[in-house]
Amino acid sequence: MKGLRILLTGLLLCALMPLKAQITFAFMPEIQGRTLENIYKVRMGNPAGRQTVNLVINVTEAKSGAVVTIRTNAFELMPGMNTVPPGAVYNSGVSFGASKIATVVKQSGFFPEGDYDYCFQLYEGNNHNSTLLDEQCFSYNLQPFSAMQLIQPYDGDKLCDKRPTFSWQPLIPAINGVMYRLLLVEVKGDQQRAEALRMNLAIINQRQIPMPMLLYPSLANELAEGKKYAWQVSAYKNDLLLAESEMWDFTVECEKAPVDPIPEAFRNLEDLTKGNFYIARGQVLFAFNNTYAETELKYSIQCLTKPDQQLKKLPKVKVTRGQNQVVIDLSGKSGFVDGSFYIMDVKLPSGEQKQLRFIYKQPEE
Repeated sequence: MKGLRILLTGLLLCALMPLKAQITFAFMPEIQGRTLENIYKVRMGNPAGRQTVNLVINVTEAKSGAVVTIRTNAFELMPGMNTVPPGAVYNSGVSFGASKIATVVKQSGFFPEGDYDYCFQLYEGNNHNSTLLDEQCFSYNLQPFSAMQLIQPYDGDKLCDKRPTFSWQPLIPAINGVMYRLLLVEVKGDQQRAEALRMNLAIINQRQIPMPMLLYPSLANELAEGKKYAWQVSAYKNDLLLAESEMWDFTVECEKAPVDPIPEAFRNLEDLTKGNFYIARGQVLFAFNNTYAETELKYSIQCLTKPDQQLKKLPKVKVTRGQNQVVIDLSGKSGFVDGSFYIMDVKLPSGEQKQLRFIYKQPEE
């Protein structure tokens, strides 16, 4: 009976003691874990009342060990979601490890490729040796973004289309929720592209583009013949800039006399297999020289937008000895969707393997 009273008394005391409110950390390592500056953008959810705290951030890499330790100044943690205020970030104590990765981060502010742990510790008061309120770690195998490559209109190209379609390679590695921004301006006089993009009034300044392609906006003024234009694409996640493409320019210039466009449409297969996406308007056109006997061209096509989709009953193509201009008509074929990405594997009569990536565009009627 005495033991029961002691147990009940203990349970009552536990019930009367205030429960520790758990602080939550919101951090996206694939976005915020790429630069030293963005690590501070961690968000803290405080279910309790206002209190004075300080934050310690430890970043380690699996093979290299300690990379950087950051100790912020004290700040007020308010009820609800909080960010580290600029005053606490300013003059934070920052110490780096002794590894090569730590040296790179110290010199550039960017985290190179590696397997990282980002640990956040929140302490009570303004002393880093005081009571630990809560901590949380996030792990991420960071891969650097590949350079964003523009596709069309080609750099230095001359085209007659006054409302062209713009395309570029997507951000790699892929980030959920990434959006693109396209900026197009006129290049005036002797301006350089960078100066034009920075100073001139935008003809297109389109944000929130979900795919690596933009049809010319219907509300934008059409381009003028004889003028040069520069364009650039940026990748964003929320308001954070992830990557920028190089700057390209093109000129709107129409032929004055009618010309036969067919010979120019057949681009050399070697040029088409260098990595960029080719735009196939209803059909794939390419040329190559065959020094072997007449045969049937062996090729297959896979949809990159929908990898599980099977593309069958492709047109048969015969090639002869000498120069060949190949036409593969895909219009009306099942599985070819306007704006989708495809890759074609070609086995030449010589046995050499080639790959051609293309974007399928439905031909205009």
